[in-house]
Amino acid sequence: MAIASLNYYRYLRRSGFHYLFIHTLSLFFLSRIVELIKLVQRLFISNLKVIIVIAAVLLLVFYIKSVHHTLSLDHNWSITGNHFDDNLDKIRLDLQYAVIIDAGSSGSRVYIYVWPPHSGDTRQLLKIRLLHDQGGKDVFHSITPGLSSYASHPENASDYITPLLNFAAENIPKTKHKETPLYILATAGMRLLPKSSQNLILDDLRKDIPKNFSFLFTPGNVQVISGKEEGIYSWVSINYLMGRFDHTLAKAPLVDVEMKDQRRLKRMNTISMMEMGGASTQIAFEITSTEQYNALREVFHGDSFKDMVSEFNLGCQEHDTNHQYRLFVTTYLTLGANAARKMYTQHLIDSWTEHNYVNTSLNTLETVLFDPCLSIDSSEMVNITRPSQLNNGSTTFLYHLKGSGDFNLCQQKVKQIITVDGLKWCNNGTCPFQDLHKVSVPFVDTEFYGLSEFWYSMNDIFSMGGPYSNSKFNSASSKYCSTSWLVTQDRFKRKLYPNADSKRLLHQCFKSAWMTTVLHDGFKMPKSYSHFTSVSLLHNEPVQWSLGALIFRTRFFPLRSLDNQHGVQVQHVVSNSSNGNNYAEYLLFVICMVAVIFCIIIYLKRLHTMVNATKQPTYFPLKTSDIESYQESGHTEASVQSEHKNVFINMNFS
Repeated sequence: MAIASLNYYRYLRRSGFHYLFIHTLSLFFLSRIVELIKLVQRLFISNLKVIIVIAAVLLLVFYIKSVHHTLSLDHNWSITGNHFDDNLDKIRLDLQYAVIIDAGSSGSRVYIYVWPPHSGDTRQLLKIRLLHDQGGKDVFHSITPGLSSYASHPENASDYITPLLNFAAENIPKTKHKETPLYILATAGMRLLPKSSQNLILDDLRKDIPKNFSFLFTPGNVQVISGKEEGIYSWVSINYLMGRFDHTLAKAPLVDVEMKDQRRLKRMNTISMMEMGGASTQIAFEITSTEQYNALREVFHGDSFKDMVSEFNLGCQEHDTNHQYRLFVTTYLTLGANAARKMYTQHLIDSWTEHNYVNTSLNTLETVLFDPCLSIDSSEMVNITRPSQLNNGSTTFLYHLKGSGDFNLCQQKVKQIITVDGLKWCNNGTCPFQDLHKVSVPFVDTEFYGLSEFWYSMNDIFSMGGPYSNSKFNSASSKYCSTSWLVTQDRFKRKLYPNADSKRLLHQCFKSAWMTTVLHDGFKMPKSYSHFTSVSLLHNEPVQWSLGALIFRTRFFPLRSLDNQHGVQVQHVVSNSSNGNNYAEYLLFVICMVAVIFCIIIYLKRLHTMVNATKQPTYFPLKTSDIESYQESGHTEASVQSEHKNVFINMNFS
């Protein structure tokens, strides 16, 4: 009943009626105390029992008050978490802010994160969420093209990023700018540039941004992150949103984790992650035992293994073992969906060329190839220019890929690339297809969440985002591939695929085959595995690596080094004075309880005295007939009356 009441209270607190619940509960217990006092007056129970009952009732009230105080620590956050506007200045000023710019290959996007003061419990991390507008929508802004497009004009990089910074400045209270960290993190597009070009762009940002904006911005806050870091941040983001880092909770699934120093601790099992982008695919999972660690080290040797294992602490202190994690994380370049499509078409053309060698002096030559990974009657043009052996010129080969819509054959061709022909693409000492088969992915007693392309491929057309079923997904994919392209386009015009664009329609057949092949033939996920889930939102929050990046960078919050460096004193945790006020409040409440009990005891004693004074028992002498019976036994009348009076007094006043 207590648990049910607590759950009901939490529901009312979310609904905004928890104070009504508390007041009603208080009146209920007050009425019980009044009835108890009335019962005492009628039954004259002992003072000890009265004290025990009253103390128990008051302690129950004290417990409810304590629970209310604990649950109300996040009161402001729970009520205002999805609503921020200019009328909430008081709450806005109580929040801490951070700005992260995701500088991707095709564009850049700014995210604004907020969080209330820390609870003070080291078993919990900060409660970080995206800033929402008054309608509950995420506050962000995007620009195109990508930051890497300024490689030829690095001096314009800061001008390119300025609209995003202006947007952040407008949505964050001006008084909070100096204590708001700003991070600019670049990904795949910048990674493809030479190191010298990267540095020129980053140096321009480091030089110009502090001149125009007062955000907390150090040279280390702008950088190009590696694929490994991106994978770690995505893994952190998923587990954070799912509450797997909150060690005040002990709910299933639990797992025994063997630490590096052989110590063991029991905590919630973390969720493993796969993410498929346009250029690469990533995987990340926690290493929970020395046996698992040694097995991976036997497969990957030397520096390659060190690059795939990351050990970090998300806690507030260096020695915090609750938040120490050892992660296997790696990136497979060229295994992203778009890069794989290019690789597949090249493989298709090369296979045809091997059996149909053409040597011509023509400037242009057209060829039709049937592609089972395109829907029936759909087509795609691929241009390849090769030097001509008959003259000094070149020939442009126009390959018309015409869809045959055979999903099973498409899977076979894609599988051939992953298992055999992919070894041809090994270069510069890296071979993603070979590494793909080395890793032993733990599919027993663990969950996997799939991000990005895993979600898009399952949801944009099939509306199957969420738990993955191999049989259902294959059936939907086969049906889509065998559908006429004209029918698909007609459905698109009638807005039956609201989440898809024209490129998605054209390449869905291939991407379905690529996704399933990577899962089952690459990572060796059993087709009967039922714990793979594609996700885009978790608890109404978007799953973005940027959230994980912020959590990772605030793991030793408060940011002591930054605060001391910049002279910024930011209140990140509950202050000692606040705790002192809470303790004083509890002490006052205990004193009041003792005073109430003392007053009740005095009242009961006086009540007992008054009742005894007003209800003195009446003594009636023995009748003559009763005395005669005693006289026959040799007693006198005076002695019999005296003995009778003594017995009466002892019975009524002892």
